[in-house]
Amino acid sequence: MLSTLLYLCIGALSLGQFSILIKSQSGGFYLFDILIAVFVLYGIAALLNNGFKFPKYSLYFYAFTFLALIELIPSFFKLGLGDFLTSSSYLLRWFLYLTSSVVVFNMLKKNFITKNALIKLFIYSALFISIAGFIQLLVLPDFTVLDPSLGWDPHKNRLASTFFDPNFTGGYLVLCITLALYSNTLKKFNLGQKVIFLLVPITALILTFSRSSWAALSLVVLIHGLFKNRKLLFIFALLAFLIYFAVPRVQTRLSGITDPADSAHFRIISWSNTWKIAKDNLFLGTGYNTFRFVQKEYSFIDPGESGGNSGAGSDSSFLLILATTGVLGLALFGIAFFSPLSTNLSTDLKILFL
Repeated sequence: MLSTLLYLCIGALSLGQFSILIKSQSGGFYLFDILIAVFVLYGIAALLNNGFKFPKYSLYFYAFTFLALIELIPSFFKLGLGDFLTSSSYLLRWFLYLTSSVVVFNMLKKNFITKNALIKLFIYSALFISIAGFIQLLVLPDFTVLDPSLGWDPHKNRLASTFFDPNFTGGYLVLCITLALYSNTLKKFNLGQKVIFLLVPITALILTFSRSSWAALSLVVLIHGLFKNRKLLFIFALLAFLIYFAVPRVQTRLSGITDPADSAHFRIISWSNTWKIAKDNLFLGTGYNTFRFVQKEYSFIDPGESGGNSGAGSDSSFLLILATTGVLGLALFGIAFFSPLSTNLSTDLKILFL
């Protein structure tokens, strides 16, 4: 039953915007939210008698969550009940997401699910999102035809899939490709399956025309090539060279970084605005998920507007954490985020140089 709930959660996540139940200017409520809550509650009940354990890094995340809750309470007097409940609901969602990862950790420890089965689940998810993205390019290549009140960015001829956002889609595909590369799961597939489960998501990733996702994939391939497979570096470099000259829009996207009209320019504006808010609230922050409301106070969002679906966030996640939870919140989140990475990196460096 617990494994089935996990499959349903990943399935609902893969449906993206098609699983939305309630939509408003302040956000949305998804089928995934219900399933993850059921998964967490049932998972704790099922695993508690078997010795429920917490990975070390999760304790820092829970400390960050508690701090965010304490810092959010004063916002009640500034925001009013409605906006305060909106901000609080997203903190609850974060808490459920965090706890779901701990449940999965215990499932792996107690053999409720195998590592290969879990990774295979994400590989299939990436394949589904990729195919859905190809269909989206055929059915809805131009997002400017959508009602502006829906809040979607006006992407044209970019693979956005079920997430309706090429950058989120690209980021998710990079995570799934990384899991596939760094696991032994693909070894159990035949050559044809390996090509499908890697080539299809990589093709979809290219068609997102998301430079941040391209950069993330390049970093993943570089690290994997150095530590695991040197031939992969040559193959990737050759493919990147061929794609660059075969697809003119790739050249346009890369050269457009310095164009003032390019999205990279607006990303810098977003960073600048976030830093201004962070400087003024450096110690305690503005409160978890209060960023949309604070942007209105700073006139970064026009009066009467919501800023669209991106209005509640910044183009830099770490700057957003600093602005909303302050220096201590960023420190706790940074320790939790980077501690597993530092442990694995030190192990890999020993393997590489010894």
